[in-house]
Amino acid sequence: MTELAREPIGSTWSNLRVRRGFQLLVLTAVAMAGIYARTTLGPIQETMRLALALSDNQMALLQGAALAVPLSVAAIPLGMAIDRYSRVRILCLATALSLIGSLCTALSYSFSLLFLSRCLVGFAAPATAIAAFSVLADLFPAAQRGRATMAVVLGQSAGSSSAFALGGELLAVTTGDPDSWRWAMFAMAAFLAPVLILSLTLREPPRRDVITKSPPLREIAPALWRYRGILVVLLGAMCLVNLADGAVLVWAAPALARNFNLPPDRVGTIMAMALLVGGVSGPVVGGIVADVCQSSGGPRRTVVVLSLLALAGAPMSLFAVMPSVAWAIAPLVVFMALGTAISVMTTAVSIIVIPNELRGLCVSVKFAAAMFFGLGLAPLTVSLLSGSMGGPAMIGKALAVVCSATSILGAVTFVAGRRYFPKTLNPGDSSC
Repeated sequence: MTELAREPIGSTWSNLRVRRGFQLLVLTAVAMAGIYARTTLGPIQETMRLALALSDNQMALLQGAALAVPLSVAAIPLGMAIDRYSRVRILCLATALSLIGSLCTALSYSFSLLFLSRCLVGFAAPATAIAAFSVLADLFPAAQRGRATMAVVLGQSAGSSSAFALGGELLAVTTGDPDSWRWAMFAMAAFLAPVLILSLTLREPPRRDVITKSPPLREIAPALWRYRGILVVLLGAMCLVNLADGAVLVWAAPALARNFNLPPDRVGTIMAMALLVGGVSGPVVGGIVADVCQSSGGPRRTVVVLSLLALAGAPMSLFAVMPSVAWAIAPLVVFMALGTAISVMTTAVSIIVIPNELRGLCVSVKFAAAMFFGLGLAPLTVSLLSGSMGGPAMIGKALAVVCSATSILGAVTFVAGRRYFPKTLNPGDSSC
């Protein structure tokens, strides 16, 4: 009998819990559950709209404002709580809120109750990701945080994909029942319960890179001011990039359908493939490149590479005006991959250059700004421009103009702000 076999089960479990690989796996599962809960309405929304006689505008509010507004309002207090209190408890609470919000969605019979239920999910989903990124920054040294961030983002991509796949299958099983969307939502919510139990196994790691432990509230603003250059660059560039990504997520399918007269099932297949390939390849490339840049040239080199990736998005955004659907697919996939790669790299560099006591606040504000531009502003920007250019038939050209312009402006922002980032590894990280 080996030593491992003679070791008590309780001791083996305790040893497993403290391992970074297991903790990263749990963090990935929790972040995946948050995005999964946020996406569960997507595959069932048309069935729910018909059953409850909701308008398209009401559905847009449930899928947009209900998800974006809660984090926009709570971003600063959430970030401060993550910087000061137990992030593991926040992760458990946010996962529980995702489960409760999903169950309340299934039980709602009015638009107001649906809106409040989705607001609960809209707050909980990004809260899990923000707290997860803060924890993994303390689990891994700076040169490994890109790949750790990659794992969490891959989990998020898997969460959104699985929600669509599972929701469609569940609706097919209960077809013909006017309450089929409720049963589908109940079943999808049930999958959050095991993740909630798994989140209880997380352990709070010691905080790295701490300059001032739990600074008084009056000192937070001056501390943020010292990092104003970095924050302006990251927020400004990411808002521009997220505006382009959000515009594509909302308007790419209509643009393909209108430009090439494609049926809905063909458009759905193209979008599913683009989301899957881009959602997997982008985080992998972004995580690896972020770690290579950090090891070889520090945060400044990471920002230079980010500018190149943002600039590469400009020609790829022309997929919406390609002469045929065959020519449109490849640039669409590359554009989505570039967006997720940039997201991973900006998150990785932000949790390296920002000290621990400000990290949660900064990442929280970054997420709130990204959701505001990606969910709130992007769809309206494209539709207004399309209207001014001639109407619905111009949606593809409007999408190409918005995405190419924001990609170029994002690249310029990264280049112009690279001097604010240090050339070497963060000296506060003793593990580097």
